[in-house]
Amino acid sequence: MTGGSSQTLDDPRVRRVMDHVRAHLDAELTLDELAKVAHVSAYHFHRVFKATAGETVAQFTRRARLERAAYLMKAAPSRALTSIALEVGFASPSELSRTFRKAFGIAPRDWDRRSRLGEPSLYDKDAPPLPDEPDEPFAVVVRKHPPMRLAYVRVRWLAEPDALPKGYDALTRRLDELGVDWRSRALVGMSWDNYETTPIERVQFDLGFAVDDEVAGDDVLGVRALPAIEAAETRAAGPLIRIARAWDHLYEHWLPGSSYEPDDLPAMKRFAVRPDEGGWERWDVDCSIPVRKRLG
Repeated sequence: MTGGSSQTLDDPRVRRVMDHVRAHLDAELTLDELAKVAHVSAYHFHRVFKATAGETVAQFTRRARLERAAYLMKAAPSRALTSIALEVGFASPSELSRTFRKAFGIAPRDWDRRSRLGEPSLYDKDAPPLPDEPDEPFAVVVRKHPPMRLAYVRVRWLAEPDALPKGYDALTRRLDELGVDWRSRALVGMSWDNYETTPIERVQFDLGFAVDDEVAGDDVLGVRALPAIEAAETRAAGPLIRIARAWDHLYEHWLPGSSYEPDDLPAMKRFAVRPDEGGWERWDVDCSIPVRKRLG
């Protein structure tokens, strides 16, 4: 792998397919179509995907649809189940209900859309308050961001304590090789995955710097063009527990009471301070959720 390898980094062929699936949840996603996205034969693609992702492409597609549905249900509690099911690619509300019950042990109509569907996996969000934690709630603002082009690595196995530093090292090393002055560029982390509904072994996190048009993707780097975004954001600084509580506030308190719902883009960490400068123990980020006006 160019620029150094890490077992925490994803296969670029699988990365392309996962991105395609996330962007087209409401489409009919056939194995042949997705193999073309990966640029391999359907037979070979099936083996590569399962070996890398630990699940078949059909299982990933079903999980992506289910997790997006749960995400919308919690953040927009007034949305009808039928509307959500069709938006994320389920053929009917009953198909969504069967899949939801099998995954979470409860029918979606019986879920209050507030309580957690699973236990936190990476850190204890219910830990006692930190000594310097303020009592006031997180301040949330809605900001507009211009289009951005990101060169990123996709980090897997986030349960490993050095997964993110390894991914960051691979990212900065490759940008150094390409002559990109990444220290002067905006750093963004993003993920589609929700730590409450995504199994820890499936959670993935993209870490990338803003780049110019001449930077292309390769075996290490993915490149994503983000559109102009309107986002609900709150600033959080401190250990990961503090960041987790900021996300809790956005998803469990602010969004359900607002006139917004999550747009069809991953949640983002916009770094005010690079994580290596805090020794990967103290974070300073804007927790940012791309939003749109509520559809129903």
